[in-house]
Amino acid sequence: GGESMNILSRNKVLIAGMALVLLTNIIVIGGAMYNRSGKPDAVVNLDERELYLRNWNEKENSGLSLGLNWNGYYYDSYDTRRWLNQDKLEKLGFDLIDSGDDYAIRQYVRKQLPRAAWIVLEFDGATYHNALQDAEKKYLEEKRLLSHEPDSEIQKSRLKEAKQNRDWVKYSASRIYAVDAGLDPMQLRQRYPDKSHYIVTAGVVQLDYDYNASGREKVTGYVSEISVTSIHVPLDQRAVFDSLPQRDYMEEGPYHQRSFPPRFRVRLAYGQRYEPWIDEVAAISD
Repeated sequence: GGESMNILSRNKVLIAGMALVLLTNIIVIGGAMYNRSGKPDAVVNLDERELYLRNWNEKENSGLSLGLNWNGYYYDSYDTRRWLNQDKLEKLGFDLIDSGDDYAIRQYVRKQLPRAAWIVLEFDGATYHNALQDAEKKYLEEKRLLSHEPDSEIQKSRLKEAKQNRDWVKYSASRIYAVDAGLDPMQLRQRYPDKSHYIVTAGVVQLDYDYNASGREKVTGYVSEISVTSIHVPLDQRAVFDSLPQRDYMEEGPYHQRSFPPRFRVRLAYGQRYEPWIDEVAAISD
């Protein structure tokens, strides 16, 4: 009696476990199908600058995925703080304090939890072109300065660095920038109707603090993450990646980044759930 009861209850647990796995799969597949139903919310033509190969190993036939490479912090001409201002942070639900006490502001910011928000990612738009223009300007300025003192070693190295930075931005850096955030994805889509250059997707906004013009602390914010940055490569699209040549690096760039010409193009679609999938892949021939 007892033995067969044990087997029965073990089987029950096993069946329940299998049912749960099945149900989870149905939910995941159902979600993916729903995401891809109807017209995509955005379709963008990216290349290796925006999508890098994650965990790729030819020898092991493991799952292959692409990582989304986006710019979300501040450097050079791009600054999240310009658009993620106090008014916008309050609209996202952050409770901001106005205090003359720098220490109080800092302590307050540290206690504020990050918040989920919808993020607008701009691809190959004004933000990228401004960054490129700035890098170009800096390069030309260093070139001009070197012509005034052609023997200066310091100036030579400054020019080299400016050229590397310009090349990096021009040929290898991601052209995707976070440019806006809100609580309603449809409202954001209305504000940015161009579906080939603006992606609306889920992310997280966090508080930070910074000094304002008069040297006082002020609360600012930044996009700390985009929820889906890993994109699965389906088996029928693996061939393109498996036949890629080794990366042909150009010179080393700033912060030890090395420029390289992109090796593949990807048409990325974002669906009903504002999540991405790979629509089409092609190798870039020289």
